[in-house]
Amino acid sequence: MEDVLSSAFHRDLMTAKLAPGEPAFLFELPTPDGDRAAIGEFVGVRPVALVFGSYT
Repeated sequence: MEDVLSSAFHRDLMTAKLAPGEPAFLFELPTPDGDRAAIGEFVGVRPVALVFGSYT
């Protein structure tokens, strides 16, 4: 585990790419009903909260 945590790849993943207040990158995610939701559809329409977690 120590080698993973000290790797350049891990450091890059843990480095913030956006500053607070900057707009998020445009991306799409699958919805529970099998459709896709694009974050770009909500720009300027309403706030969006992204929650990332694990069920394991």
